[in-house]
Amino acid sequence: MADIAILFKIDEKAQRFLEESQISFSVFQGDSSLEEWMVEQLKEAKVAILFPGQKFGERDFKNAPKLKLLIVHGSGLDAVDMGAASKYRVCVANAPDAIAEAVAEHALALVMSSLRNIVHGDSLIRNGKWVRGIQRSLVGRSLKTLSIGVVGLGRIGSEVARIFSALGNSVSYWDRRRKPEIEHALKVEYKDLKDLLATSDIIVVSIALAENTRKLLGPAEISMIKKGALLVNISRGAIVDEKSLIERLKTGEISAALDVFEEEPISIDNPLIQFKNVVMTPHIAGFTEEALRETSIFVVKSAIEFIKKGKLPYTTVNTNACL
Repeated sequence: MADIAILFKIDEKAQRFLEESQISFSVFQGDSSLEEWMVEQLKEAKVAILFPGQKFGERDFKNAPKLKLLIVHGSGLDAVDMGAASKYRVCVANAPDAIAEAVAEHALALVMSSLRNIVHGDSLIRNGKWVRGIQRSLVGRSLKTLSIGVVGLGRIGSEVARIFSALGNSVSYWDRRRKPEIEHALKVEYKDLKDLLATSDIIVVSIALAENTRKLLGPAEISMIKKGALLVNISRGAIVDEKSLIERLKTGEISAALDVFEEEPISIDNPLIQFKNVVMTPHIAGFTEEALRETSIFVVKSAIEFIKKGKLPYTTVNTNACL
């Protein structure tokens, strides 16, 4: 039994920090059932580290009588039962900083891929369809002339705003809470959500998934998006009503670039797969070598500090309910 239970294979450099700390730890190696491994390892664990998307519910908290801190290796907390965490007095922290830049860079990559027809052009070459004059069917749009609307100005949204501002774009944002200090620092403009949707050429969804943001962009909001706009989602699929998005995409009035979906993996029967005005990636925005390594080191160091000094990570989200 170990003080720290890690529910996935962690970066080697981060693991060396654990080895040098002389704190007992156990890493799930994938050679057995995760559920069975958790039942056994959580009996004694004081800290558990899980990958984003790994579910941790009431039964898991109940089976972990000594657990005091749960750390998510990333930003998303939607797979953790926060009510149960507070009920069992377990502190929950995430690690959003290292991946924010990677996710924001991916937003830029999706935007450029869509604006410049990169996926379609690549497909034409691979299928032997590069013929004289093909460029006329692949005319794109210049980025600098387009206005950017960011939905959610947290760590990732702020990085998105910073990147596009640096490229010379006009950037506006909507968030549940206005953030004057970031407006001033990044020279971005606050707009209400309806105005942002109606005026932005590119809309980047980066707000965290919570009960009050689930289907934040519903049928009414999707219908407000201006003709010719590009909707980019790098947050969670459930924030956008996928059925309504599909219906609007069918008209050809808007396009989309999506890293996340309501159902993951996406079904081969999903209409999104057939649309030429959609660019897709399989939820990989935060997956760079650098981001994964930095995140692993952060969560491991946080776990060590908690075990040795009782110090909570500064990213703990439920301090009032767990202490």
